[in-house]
Amino acid sequence: MSKSNPTGTGLEASLADAVGHRRVAVLNDMASRVAESEPERAVAMSREALELAVSLGDRSGEAAAQFGLGDCARVSGDHRGALEHYAIALDLFTRQGDTLQKGRCLRRLGDIHYFVTNLDLSLRYYLRALRVFENAPERDQHNGARLQAGHLLSTIGNVLKDSGDFNGALDYYRRSHSVYEREGFTGGLPGVLYNIALIQQEKGMLEDARRAYQKVLQDANERDDHYLASLALNSLGSVCLADGDFPGAEACFISSLETSEKTGRKRGVLSSLLKRIELQRVQGHHEAALELSEQAERLSVELNDRGAWGTILRERAHLLEKAGDHAGALTAICSFQNVQEELLSEKRLRQIDILRLRYETEAKEREIERLRREKAVQKTMIAAAALGLVFAGISLSAVYRSFRLRTRMNSELSRKNLELASAYSRVEELSRTDDLTGLANRRAMLETLQSEQARSVRTGRAFGLILGDIDDFKGWNDRCGHECGDAILVMLSMRFQRGLREQDLASRWGGEEFLILLPDTNLAGSERVAEKLRLVINREPFVWKSLSIDLTMTFGVCEGGGVPIDAALRMADNALYEGKRLGKNRVEAYSGG
Repeated sequence: MSKSNPTGTGLEASLADAVGHRRVAVLNDMASRVAESEPERAVAMSREALELAVSLGDRSGEAAAQFGLGDCARVSGDHRGALEHYAIALDLFTRQGDTLQKGRCLRRLGDIHYFVTNLDLSLRYYLRALRVFENAPERDQHNGARLQAGHLLSTIGNVLKDSGDFNGALDYYRRSHSVYEREGFTGGLPGVLYNIALIQQEKGMLEDARRAYQKVLQDANERDDHYLASLALNSLGSVCLADGDFPGAEACFISSLETSEKTGRKRGVLSSLLKRIELQRVQGHHEAALELSEQAERLSVELNDRGAWGTILRERAHLLEKAGDHAGALTAICSFQNVQEELLSEKRLRQIDILRLRYETEAKEREIERLRREKAVQKTMIAAAALGLVFAGISLSAVYRSFRLRTRMNSELSRKNLELASAYSRVEELSRTDDLTGLANRRAMLETLQSEQARSVRTGRAFGLILGDIDDFKGWNDRCGHECGDAILVMLSMRFQRGLREQDLASRWGGEEFLILLPDTNLAGSERVAEKLRLVINREPFVWKSLSIDLTMTFGVCEGGGVPIDAALRMADNALYEGKRLGKNRVEAYSGG
C-alpha cells in the first residue's frame, strides 16, 4: 500500500497563498510532519517560519519553530543543537502559559539526556514534565494531557530499567498501561506490555514473559505492526533459548528475520542473525554459525555498524579456531583488531572534543560575566534617567532607549546562558566516559554507586561489587609497548560488556584495574559473575598484530548496601589482595577478615 505525501496536499496548497501569521503556522505544521523522514527539508521550513515569526512578533510561532529545529537536530544526532533549541522553546512557551507545549519541551529535553545516557538528568526532566501534565488545567486534560502523562510514565520506566531499578520500572510501566486503557489508547498497549515482558524476563519470570510476548505478537500481527512483531519474536526466541527449547528458539528467530526482510528493515535482520549465531554456537553447530556470521558481517558493513562488525569478526575467529582453520582465525582476529583501532582513534578524538568544549565553556562564562556587568550599568542608567524625568523634565525618549537596551541585554544574556548550559551538558556527557576503553570512568562509577547505595538503603536489596586486576600486566606493557597494552585494555573491556547484564555497570577504575557494579545481586551471585568473567578472559588469547597473549585476571568480590561505599570498596580491594596473595587467576570473596 503506497503512502501519501506526509505533509499533505492540502497544506502544500495552503502554503502557496499563505502570508503572515498563517504562513508561519503552515510552515511549522509541515516541518513537524517531515522532521523524522526529511530533517533537512524540515530545517528549511522551520528557519523560514522562525524568521517570519520574529519579524511579526509572533511569539507562539517563534516557539513552535524553535521546537521544530530541536526535533530536526535530534533526528540528525546533533544533541547539543537539540538541547539549545528545546531550551529556547521551553522559555517561550512558559512565558505564554502554554502548558501542553511546556510539558512537551521538558519531555524532549529529557529524551536528549536519555540518548546520551545522562540518566539522572533525563529523569529530572521527565518528572518535571509529568507534573506539568498531571497538574494541567481541565481543558488541557481533555486536549491530551492525560495521554501525555501516560507516555511519560512509560519513558520514566525506561530510565529506571536502564538504571537497574526493575521493580520501579515495572511499576511505572503498569501505571502507563492503566492510563492507556482508561484513555482508550489501544495503540500504546502492546509497546508497554512488551516493556513489561522485558522486565519479567530479566527477573527470571520466564513464563510470565512468554505469555506477555505472545500477547504482544498477537496484537502486533493484528495491527500489521511488523517492527513490534519482529521484536516480540526475537524476545520470545530468547525465552525459548533460556529454557533449552532450541527448535522453538530457531522458529522464532527465523520468523523475526523473515518479518524484517519483508519490510526492508535491515537492522532487524542483523539482530535476528546475531540471535541465530548465538543459538548455533550454544548447540555446538560451528559450521552453521560460521555461515550465518558471514551474512551478518556483510550486513553490518553495509549498515556501517562497526560495533556489531567487530563482535561478529571476533566470534568468527573463535568459530574458525574450533573448526581447525587457524589461518582463517588469524585473519578474522586481525580484521577485528583493525576495527578496534578505528574505534580507539574515535575515542581519542572524543577527548580532544572535551578539551575544546571546556575552552568554549570558559569563553562563554567570561562573556556572560561581561554582559552581567553591562546590564548592571544599564540598570543604573535607567534609574538615573527616571530620576531626572521626575526632577528635571528630561524627555521620555532617553528612558525608552535605555529600556530597549536593557531588553536586548536580557535577551543576549539569556541566549549565552543557554549556550553555556548546552556546552556544560556536552562536557558532562564526555567526562563520564573513559576515553580509551569506552567504559564508565571512575567519576561516573562513584556517582552511580551513590545512587545504588541510596536505593539499597531504601529497598533493603544488596548490590555486588567486583574489583578486577590484570595479572602481570606491566610485564606485557614493558615487553610489547603501550600501544599493545592499550589494545588489550580495549579488547578486555569488550569481553566485560558481553559478559554482563544490561543493568550492570563496568568501569575502568584505574590503570589495569576495573570495578563492576551488579545491582540487586548478593555475594553468591557476584561470585558467579566474576567466575564467568574470569573464564571468558582465560578461554581465548588476546591477539594483537602477530602476538597471541594469554592473560589472566584476579577478582575480589563483596556485597554492598549494608555498609558505606568506602567500606565496600575496601572490602573488594582486600579480597582482591587476598586473591593475588593466593596465586592470582582466581575469584576471592570478602570473608570479613
